Amino acid sequence: MSKTSCYNTPTEEVMNRDPPLVERNTPIDEVARIVSKETHAWVVEGKDSKKLVGAITETDLLDIVSPLPRRCYAVGVISPKSLQHTEFEKAEDIMAKPVIKCHPKATIEEALSLMTSHRVRRLAVTENDEILGELSLNIVINACFPI
Repeated sequence: MSKTSCYNTPTEEVMNRDPPLVERNTPIDEVARIVSKETHAWVVEGKDSKKLVGAITETDLLDIVSPLPRRCYAVGVISPKSLQHTEFEKAEDIMAKPVIKCHPKATIEEALSLMTSHRVRRLAVTENDEILGELSLNIVINACFPI
C-alpha cells in the first residue's frame, strides 16, 4: 500500500478485530490486570453484548491510584478520583465516556482526523453501537509504512 493510498483505506481493512473487552461490572483488580498488559480495555454492556459503553486506559488507572494533592487551587469543575478517598469496585466506576469511535467504512484519513481533534491514540470501530474492532495509531503507522 502506498503512503498516499493508505489515507483512503477503510478502517475495517486494517483494524484489530480482537480488541481487549471487559464487561461494565468487571472487578477493578481484573481490569487493572488486563490494562497492565494491553494498555487499555473497551467496556461493553455485558457478557452477551458488544454494546460499547466506555473505555479504560492506563491513564484512567493512574488517576485513581495517584493520591490527590493536599490543596487544590484550580478553578472550575473538578471530579477527583482516588482510591484514598473512594472505593472503586467495577469497570463502570472508572471508565471514560463517551467513547470516541468511527464506522468501519470510515477512511484512515477520517479516523486520523478524529484522533487528532479528540487527542486520542485509538478509536473504537463500531456499527450500531457495537464494537467490531479498534484502530490505533500504531496500526495506522504499520498500514501506511509497512516493514
